[in-house]
Parts: sequence; C-alpha cells; structure tokens
Amino acid sequence: REVFKVPREQRTPAQIAALFRYWRTTVPEFKEVNDKIEALWRQWPEGTPTLRLMTRQGKGPIDELRTTHMLRRGDWLKPGQEVTFGVPSFLHPLPPNADGSRLTFAKWLVDRKSPTTARAFVNRVWQAYFGLGLADTPEDFGTRCEKPSHPELLDWLACEFMDSGWSVKSLHRLIAKSATYRQSSRVTPDLYSKDPYNRLLARGARFRVEGEIVRDIALSASGLLNPEMGGRSIYPPAPEFLFQPPASYGPKVWKEETGPERYRRSLYIFKFRSVPYPMLQTFDAPNGDFSCVRRQRSNTPLQALISLNETEFVECAQALAHKMLVEGGKTDADRVNYAFRRALSRPPNADERKELLALLDKEKQRIAQGWVNPLELATGKNEKPVELPSGATPTQLAAYTVVSRVLLNLDETITKE
Repeated sequence: REVFKVPREQRTPAQIAALFRYWRTTVPEFKEVNDKIEALWRQWPEGTPTLRLMTRQGKGPIDELRTTHMLRRGDWLKPGQEVTFGVPSFLHPLPPNADGSRLTFAKWLVDRKSPTTARAFVNRVWQAYFGLGLADTPEDFGTRCEKPSHPELLDWLACEFMDSGWSVKSLHRLIAKSATYRQSSRVTPDLYSKDPYNRLLARGARFRVEGEIVRDIALSASGLLNPEMGGRSIYPPAPEFLFQPPASYGPKVWKEETGPERYRRSLYIFKFRSVPYPMLQTFDAPNGDFSCVRRQRSNTPLQALISLNETEFVECAQALAHKMLVEGGKTDADRVNYAFRRALSRPPNADERKELLALLDKEKQRIAQGWVNPLELATGKNEKPVELPSGATPTQLAAYTVVSRVLLNLDETITKE
C-alpha cells in the first residue's frame, strides 16, 4: 500500500519490482506458475546460504564438512578421488589446526610469507599512476609472465605496503610524492626512440584517462559534479532503445536521473552486465562478462563525438559557459582564462588565448546572424536562462557554450600528464 502512494514517475526499481510481484498474484491465469514459484521459495528460504556455509565449516546442524571429489573428465555425475582443502606444497603451509574456511584462506593469502598478494596489488596501483605496471602482465605473476622492469622496486613497495599495515592511502602517498612520479612528461625524440613505452621511467607518464574520469573531469570543470559519497547507483542519460529488445535480452528499467544525483561521480553509474553504459564503453571501459585487470586504450572518432555531443557533455559545456559569464571576470580574455584553467588546470599561453578569442568572436557573429537559436544552444530549451550578469545576452552565453565544448574536447583535458 505504501508503494501505491508513491507517484508513478517517482517509484524506484525496487518498488516497481514489488508491485509486479503483487500483481502477478492477482491474475488467475498465473496461478499454476505462482504455485511453482512459491514451492521453489519454500525449498530455498531466506537464511539457507548462511546455514549451508556453517555446515561446510562443521558448525551447522549437520556436523560434517561437505565431501568434495575430483570429477572424471569434468562430469559432476562421475565423482572420482576424494580431495580435501589445502594449498600447493611448494608454498608456505596453512596455519596449524586450519579449519578450511574462506577466512583462513584469506589470512593465508596476506601472510607475510606470501608476498605475491602485496606485489600484485602494488603493481596494479603503479599501473594506475603510470599507465603500465612494473610487471606488464598484471593478470599473471607466474613463471611465464614478463619479468618486472624494476624487480627490486616492486619488492620494496610490496614490503612497505605490508609494513604500513596494508594502508592503501600510505601507498598512494608514497608513489605520488616520489621524484619519479613528479617528472615532466615531455620527451625528446632521442629518448622516445630509446624508450617509447617509458619502461625505464625516465619521464612522467602520459596517457588518456579512463572513461569514468573523462566524465568526471567534465562534471568538475563545469561545476556540476555532485561530490556526495556512498548511496545507491545512478542512471545518467542513455538511449532508451538500449534497454529494450533486440538490443537487450529483455526489457530493463533505466530511469534517467533528473536531480543532483544525475551528476554524481561515474563510480556510481549502474551497469547491466549485458548492456554496458555507452559513454563508458566508447572510452574502453570493460563490460561485466569477464574480469579486467588492464584496459586497452583506443583512439577513435566516436570518442570525440561523445565528448562533443553526448547529453551530459553538452550540459557540462552549458554550465561552464554560464560560470564564465558569472564568475570569469569582466572581459572576454578574463573569461577565457578562467574556463581554460578550470578545464586544463593551467593558464593558456598567448597563442591558445588568441585562438579561443577568435573563435568566440566568430561564433558571436554567426549566432547574431541567426545561425542557431541562442537559447536552445546555451540551455537546451527555448527559455531565458537565470542569473545572467547585467548586460549579458543569450547570444554571448551561446558563444561561450561553443568555446566550452572546445575546451572539454581538447586532448589535454582528458590526458594525464
């Protein structure tokens, strides 16, 4: 009854699912199916997974561990030799009186005698900072993997990580404050020819950031970013047809956000396993079909079209243009400097400023000649924007929107260097 009181357009996916479960019980034709569903629920009541886990640990109502067998040719109908829990004999043993629980195995993995876990984690963090790990095969630390470029450094970082109590913050601080990380990413032709992939760490890293950070950069530069931490997943704008057959295996609920939740960090974007979020997929984010330890970076025209025309990127450009007029200063040059610094974290040089001011003047003239509806370009709607400074016009706001789209689409804006 409480769900019925919620307006239809404000219902959450969980509330919609609850209504559907109730509705199917009211349809006489579904009685046979409903009876089967209820019978299955009685077989697997809530709490069963906990009871089964306790049973496996010898703590449940049946004081026995589950018997496990090797399967002949992988057929579970043909059990072979009985096996028990353990670890490879060439590694350090489990602690005395080990109970075979997952917690015991987890403690064994992070034991000081087992540095592989720390080395693998440190390598992943290094990869996030430099684009490549010290070992270029983060998915494989075995005997057939590529040897680390700096094995002593990898071991030292792993030891420091364990000595700090596995503090991830301390590890980040250690790498970010190092002279190696703080190097310039500028490279001479001679050095590039000798070390094109920067395996020798003679310069700072330079690479395009991940898709989630591309979106977050645009939100931050425009002032739209909602910094709220935690909470539910969000549903940013996406084409509706993606969540309906035949693009999807079945109809899915994707209720586009309209309030501040719309601009939360990309970490919180909801992801269907079979329907990746298109903007992130274009920027090489993996789908949910397999584990991904290193993303392959591509450079395609579609990425530029996304950062120019995708709904949220257009909204970011419009918001940045508004901030240029409200907070950027009194002159066009001041406003260009302001927006440039927000997008690229540095002031423009003389040539860059000249190009942007020329573009701004050109767009003002084109818009004044009726090239486009200025309100529609600047706000997406045919209505007057709010809080324009005294003397500012919709034509100015539209021209600044064009400049903002250019800034958010620059290679340097979405490149870590």
